[in-house]
Amino acid sequence: MIVRAVLALAALLLAAPAMAINKCTVNGKTIYQDAPCANDAKTESVKVYPGQSERPSTRQDAAALCELGIRTQGAWKDPDSIKIGNVRRLGFTTIKLHDATLPVVQYSVGVNGKNSYGGYTGEKLALCFFDSTESRLLRVMLP
Repeated sequence: MIVRAVLALAALLLAAPAMAINKCTVNGKTIYQDAPCANDAKTESVKVYPGQSERPSTRQDAAALCELGIRTQGAWKDPDSIKIGNVRRLGFTTIKLHDATLPVVQYSVGVNGKNSYGGYTGEKLALCFFDSTESRLLRVMLP
């Protein structure tokens, strides 16, 4: 079963075309994102091929990518006011993605967003799932 999952993941990676992403540096903090960088950020376009070593080099960068995924993928009333708390790396698990079970690295994140009245609703748990190298955000599960 695990061998099939690994083979399926390898086939997906080999079939995937090169992807251009933006490497943004703001105040010495580097994040990787699909969207263009903010005006005050140093921007570097990076082409990423499956298996290429250009990726976030530390767990801090993975946590920043997780935070970005949470901010951009949610239907937030005010995305700029979202409070991100306690980002924790939980370790390896598996998820089902496109009819394949993949090994992933899971992060948990405390998220507090505003409601329609402008008040914060209280911290809730969000999850981020990365590929096994922690270089690609595969899924974000929001509260």
